[in-house]
Amino acid sequence: MREFKKLGYNRWREEKGYGVRWRIESLFSAVKRTFGESVRATSFLGQVVEAKLKFWAYAWMVHLANSVVGRAPGIRV
Repeated sequence: MREFKKLGYNRWREEKGYGVRWRIESLFSAVKRTFGESVRATSFLGQVVEAKLKFWAYAWMVHLANSVVGRAPGIRV
């Protein structure tokens, strides 16, 4: 409680890492909405590679959209 009062709410929250989960959840939701929530690979290594490729492809799509249209507000990949 003393640390909270000493630092103030915003600085305390940033140092503790609170309020960051929504960013990750939004990214997961966007990737699942775009590519679906299942993977087709049967081996574990193949599943990992497929998931990484989905995130890479989503990041590339956001990059291309931002370079053509301009930076989308609130999206930073």
